[in-house]
Amino acid sequence: MADEKMSFGKSVIIVFALVSVLWLVQLVQYVGLYDFTNYANHPRHLDGLKGIIFSPFIHDANNFDHIISNTLPILVLLTVLINAYPRIALFVLVFIHLTSGILVWLLAPESTYHIGISGIIYGIASFLIASGIFRKDRTSITIAILVGLVYGGMIIGFIPKEGLSWQSHLFGAISGIFIAFVLRNRDLPEPHEFELEKQEPDKHFFDRSGTD
Repeated sequence: MADEKMSFGKSVIIVFALVSVLWLVQLVQYVGLYDFTNYANHPRHLDGLKGIIFSPFIHDANNFDHIISNTLPILVLLTVLINAYPRIALFVLVFIHLTSGILVWLLAPESTYHIGISGIIYGIASFLIASGIFRKDRTSITIAILVGLVYGGMIIGFIPKEGLSWQSHLFGAISGIFIAFVLRNRDLPEPHEFELEKQEPDKHFFDRSGTD
């Protein structure tokens, strides 16, 4: 039990460290120390390639609503991901980050610029929901239902809207679903006691010999 608490504590520290980077970048921009907009994902432009890596860490410098709306979801979903799937969480996060960024760079309109971590948020949420569908174990299904209930309204983020990077949301979700399918048999939870009991043969049946 102590190990579980320590693991959860470490995951919270990791997630808060990531979110702290987002807010540090935001504050540096807001006070005018540096303009990070050159690191946006600019589709099919060489100067936008670096945005595949860096754009999720950048939010609207003049509007705190953008980063505020992303802070709680990334805190919650990333904490759930790390604790539910500790062995593959880092790989899933990196895959969603890079794949969604590459797809945005390749397929989004050339005239657009994309910033913000919402694509990764959509990717993690989709991974958690899809994992419940593909894995079918009780833990994964429970997580999928809870994420669906809490964040199901995020589906409106797929609706094309000016000023909204819906392509990031869409490609993030696609990346999450894809990697959930690929890793559906990896990092499976330990079976519950009642599941182990069901798998064991009925000893009393084999002990009964010569009886009608």
